Amino acid sequence: MVRLYEYQGKQILKDNGVPVPEGYVIFRANDVATVLDRIGKNVAIKAQLLTTGRLKAGGIRFASSINEVVSIVNDMIGKEIKGTRVDKVLIEEKLEIVKEFFISITVSDSYKIKGPIILFSTEGGVNIEEVAEKHPEKILAMPIDYLKGIDRDDVKKGIMRLGVPENLAEQLADFVAKLYDVFKKYDAHTVEVNPLVLTKDGRLLAADCRITIDDSSMYRHPELGIEVPRDIARPITEFEKMAWKIEESDYRGVCYFMQFVSDVNEIARGGYIAFHGIGGGACMLASEVLLRRGFKLATYLDTSGNPTAFKVYRGMKVSLSLPNIDGYYLAGAVIANQEQWYHGFAIVKAFREYSKYKPGFPVVILIAGNKEAETHRIITEGLKDVPLRWELYGREKVLDIDFITDRFSKLVEGYKGGDAKAVGSVMDFVEAKGPSEDELRDYLWFKTSTGGEVYVNLKRCVAPNCGFACVKACRWMGTGALKVERGKPSLASRDPESLRRLCSECLACEFYCMVRGSNAIRIVVPVQGLVDVVSKYLHLYR
Repeated sequence: MVRLYEYQGKQILKDNGVPVPEGYVIFRANDVATVLDRIGKNVAIKAQLLTTGRLKAGGIRFASSINEVVSIVNDMIGKEIKGTRVDKVLIEEKLEIVKEFFISITVSDSYKIKGPIILFSTEGGVNIEEVAEKHPEKILAMPIDYLKGIDRDDVKKGIMRLGVPENLAEQLADFVAKLYDVFKKYDAHTVEVNPLVLTKDGRLLAADCRITIDDSSMYRHPELGIEVPRDIARPITEFEKMAWKIEESDYRGVCYFMQFVSDVNEIARGGYIAFHGIGGGACMLASEVLLRRGFKLATYLDTSGNPTAFKVYRGMKVSLSLPNIDGYYLAGAVIANQEQWYHGFAIVKAFREYSKYKPGFPVVILIAGNKEAETHRIITEGLKDVPLRWELYGREKVLDIDFITDRFSKLVEGYKGGDAKAVGSVMDFVEAKGPSEDELRDYLWFKTSTGGEVYVNLKRCVAPNCGFACVKACRWMGTGALKVERGKPSLASRDPESLRRLCSECLACEFYCMVRGSNAIRIVVPVQGLVDVVSKYLHLYR
C-alpha cells in the first residue's frame, strides 16, 4: 500500500468537496510570515511524517505569534521524530473544537466481508482500537455493497443509533458519502479522518486524515506523483527507487528491495551485510538468526514468485552496489513451483562480476526447492574459479540456519577487504558495457524486452565443438531465441520485436557458453540509474 502524507490527503479531500482546515505546507521558516498573513497567527504546526502518534512525539505543536511559529518550524525541520527526519511542516488554522468523531472507510480482510466497510465512532481523536476494546457500543461498523454503493439513509440511521442528533447525523452521512467517493476514485485501501471535528462556529472539518492507496493501481494515478508505491514510513532512498523501476518494468516474479538503513553514509562506515531471501518463510527465519547473532542488515531483497534471471541479477546488483558491505547472505527454501535455476544463473553472473571488484568477499547461499540439484550444479560450476569466500547449502540445512549463520560468521571474520588485489573498481561493476561499434561486426546481437543486450561473438565461437551448448540451453531453459544455422549459432528471427518476445531473459546461453564453449556470449543487463547514483557516493567506496 502507498501511504500519503497528511497534506497530500487533505488536498485530495479538498479537491473532492470534503472540508478541511485552511493550511499550507512549507519547507523553511522563511515562508512563515506569508502563511500567517493568510490564516492568522493562532495555528497548529504539524510535522509531515508517514507515521502515527505525532502529537505525543512532539510532531504537532501550537503557537499564537510569528516568533513562536518561526521557532517551532526551525526546531522541527531537520529534526528526527519517530525515526524519520522532518523536511516539511503543515501550518493550519487552530480550531475551536466542540466535538470529535472518527470516520474510516477501509477494505476489510474479514472472511465474511471481503470488501469496503464504514467505521464510525463518536469517540474521535483517539486510537480506534482502544475504543473498540473499552467502548464497542460507540462504534458503527457498516459493510458497503460495492455494486450498490452507500445508502445515505442507512448511514444516517446507523449514526443516530449512537446518540447523534438527526440534523448532525445527516451532515455526517453526507461527509461519509463524500469520503466514499474519494475511496473509489483513488483506488484507496483506507480513507480515514481522525478526528473529524465539529467546531464552535458549526463547521465539520477533517482535522487529520490518513489515506493509503492500493499500490497495484498507482499507474492510474500519475497525478499523485508517487515514485515508489511502498508503505514505508520514511522518504524512499535512491537505491529503492532504482529497485522499484526493476519491479515496475517486469511483471514476472518479484524484486522487492528495501534498505533497513536508509543513510548510505552509515552503511559505508562498515559492519553491515546484504540480505537476500527467496520467499517470506526463509527470510523471516534467516534474518531472525542473523539479528540474534549480532549482524546488522543493510538491505532486504526478496526475489520470489519465479522471476527471470535478469530480474534477480538486477536486484542483486542494486544490493551489492551499496558501499562497503561486509558479506552477502542468501536464504531461499522455496516449496512452491519456482524454477530455482534462474536464480543460479543470476547468482553466478552477479558474483563473477563482483569478485573482480571485491576478491575474497564472503557469501553464503541456501538454495532449496524445485530444480535444487540442477541449481547447485550451476552455482558450483559457475563459481568454482571465482576468488570469493563462498559456501552453498541445500535442503539438508533448511532447518539448521544456525549452522549456516555460524559458517557465515567465520567467512566474514576472515574477510579483510579481499585476499587478492582487485582488478576492477565499483564503476566497472555497475557499468554495463557491450562491444564497441568497431567490434560489432564480429557479433550477432539483439535487445531483450527489458532493455538487455545479448551479444554472440562469432569469431570466438567454437561451435560445433561445444555441442551448440548455447542453443540447447536457450531451447531447454528459455524460449528459443537462438538456433543453429550453417554450423554456427544464429538468431531465431531477423525481426527485433520477435526476438524480444522469444528471449525469456534466463541467462542460460551465456552460462553454458562459458562452461562448455569459449565465453563467446556476453549479456549486458543495465540497471537504470545505477551509474549515476553510485557516482554520487563514489567517495565512500573503499
